[in-house]
Order: sequence, then structure tokens, then C-alpha cells
Amino acid sequence: MKCVTVLLCLGMLWRSALSESCRTPLGRQSNCVSIYDCPPLLTAFEQRPLPSNVINFLRLSQCGFEGYIPRVCCGPIPSASPGGQTTTKRPSSSARPIEGEDPVYDEDSYPESRDVCGKETGADRIYGGQFTELDEFPWMALLGYRPRNNGPLTYQCGGVLINHRYILSAAHCVVGEIETAVGKLTSARLGEYDTQTDIDCAEPNDCADPPQEILVHSSYPNPGFSDRNKNRKDDIAVIRLARRAVYTTFVQPICLIDNRLRLSAGDDVFVAGWGKTLEGKSSPIKLKLNLPIFQKSDCTTKYRSLGAELTENQLCAGGVFAQDACRGDSGGPLMRKTPSGIWETVAVVSFGYGCGRDGWPGVYTSVSHYTDWIKDTMLRSNV
Repeated sequence: MKCVTVLLCLGMLWRSALSESCRTPLGRQSNCVSIYDCPPLLTAFEQRPLPSNVINFLRLSQCGFEGYIPRVCCGPIPSASPGGQTTTKRPSSSARPIEGEDPVYDEDSYPESRDVCGKETGADRIYGGQFTELDEFPWMALLGYRPRNNGPLTYQCGGVLINHRYILSAAHCVVGEIETAVGKLTSARLGEYDTQTDIDCAEPNDCADPPQEILVHSSYPNPGFSDRNKNRKDDIAVIRLARRAVYTTFVQPICLIDNRLRLSAGDDVFVAGWGKTLEGKSSPIKLKLNLPIFQKSDCTTKYRSLGAELTENQLCAGGVFAQDACRGDSGGPLMRKTPSGIWETVAVVSFGYGCGRDGWPGVYTSVSHYTDWIKDTMLRSNV
């Protein structure tokens, strides 16, 4: 009995050490705790649709991190006032992409130059939390699929813009089972933040441009990819848009990682997307997550026990309970920020063993091993 009491006391002391005094956005004194230990804010986040005033309040409540889990200054969330900001839902039949094609430009045949790509257009930020800003990660793309019954577009995968014309994603997002289970890849949405609204706003007078919905001209999965391979080797694809994306504050390209760079276990990387949250629901807003690179040899051993033999062209990241890329983030990027402040895409979200299992990292297709193939594919397809 004494042992149990001692353990309980140690647990309370540990939580107390992690909890720091803070003030909520409403000015109340509280503690900075994991979002999963704050029922009022966690319940607010689980609302569907998620009101924009809740998004803003959650963002203002962030106060740090517990490992890779965001912490919040815990307290009640105010009810939206009648004259407050409201959420304007998109109609279920999403607007169709702009028809037609643009002329072909020579510059479209190459990834964007380093003096243009990977730049943030907003102010300095603190990374590693849960909720992104309107103009964070402006290279993120949502891929739209048209079901066989010609129903409304659904968005099932992600990707990143690498120049005006091309998106980098996963091969399993453009070929194979997804074509029969979901539909044909039809379009890409750029500059998105909150899928519930036509115009995304952080404040009444701080709004983003409308998203750019562009038809897909063609897609090019790596020829080595096959749904039959349990290890999903060569799970990478290049997607050519019918029209050139317009660069704005909310739509920018990301750089490809230097193919000479190799990351080490423990290095920090970031994943972003609209995939499933801890509660198993897709998020309507763009989320971000800070993850560590996982030791490749240990990762290989783990997945070998499941019958998947990883290749040298794959890397692993994560392995922290409840923190992982998940379904809906497929094809999205694993990213790093260079010492000079430029963002690079390190890898493409490929697969994992469930979502957020403790000790089980996600598997990603390493971009550095496919740089030559990406460039060659863009050059050959831009005709």
C-alpha cells in the first residue's frame, strides 16, 4: 500500500513539474498542460464543423510542448457571440476546377530555384505545435478525386508544390487501389487552410486568398511502385497540373532536399496535413507535427517482423505514442528547415503500422534518393 502511495505522489510531482503557470486567452490564471489533459480544449477541438473562433482560441492557448505533444494553457473556451466570427461552410458539391490549359514554359521543367523555393511569407513562428497559421507551409496541396458515379470531389491525399506546374506526392495516391476505392485523381487544391470555409480568416480583417483549384493534367508514379509490394518501395509520384499555380502569400513552392544530405536518428523534421487526429477524425484545418528521425536499423527490424523489408530509399520518423502522420496525410511531406531558414521536403508520407502506436515510426519515401528521377520526369513530361 505504501508503494502505491509513493508512486501516486511521484506521479503528481511529475505532473506538477510539467505544469507551468500561465494565463489563458481570457486572462485567467491556469496551468500549461498537454492538450490531452485539458478536457475543455480537447472537446472544443472535436467539434465538427470546427468553428473558426475555436481554431483561433486553440492557437492562442498554445504554451509549449511536452516532448512532441502540444501543450495548452487550460481553461474554458468562450461561446461565440452573435456578432462574432462565424464559419461559412462550403457546399457539399465543391467548386469545380478551372478548365483549360496554360502554355508550356521551359522553367516548368525544373524544380523551383533555391532563391525562390522554401521561403516563409509570414512572420517568425514557433514550430512543433498543433495548429498552423493561415500562411504556414504554403506549398501544401490537397489532392481531389472524382468517384466513378461522378459524385462530388473528395480529398484523400496530400502533396507539395515544387514549381508552378508540378506537385510531389506518393505513388499510392495516383495509381492502384485508390483508383477503385476512391476514384480518379482529378484536381489539386492549393492555398487551403480550413476545408469548412470558402474564405479562411484568422481575424475578421485577416483573411487568406481563395484556394486555387487546378485540374490535374497527368500523373507519373515511379515505375518501381506496385500495390503488391508490402514494403511500398518507390512510393513516390510527380503530378503535372493543367494550369500554372499562381504564387501568392498562401501558395509557394518548397525546395527539394539536397541529395547529398543524410539525416541522422533524432534529427527534427516536420509533417503537416489534414489527416486523422488522435480521436480518429479527419481535421478540417491544416495541422503540423514535429517528429524525430527514427533509427533506421531498428525501424527495419520492426517492419521485417510484419513481412515488410524496407529499402535504403526509405526512412522512418516518429514512434511517439499518439503522434504520427495518419490516413489523409498520405503523399504529404516530411520537411526540415535549413540553418539558412529555407524549407526543404525530405520525404513523402508512405505507410505505417496503424497510427501513433508507441515505438512504431511511420515509413517515408526519401526524396534525396529520387531527385534525379523527379527532375527527369518533369523534363520529359513538360511537352
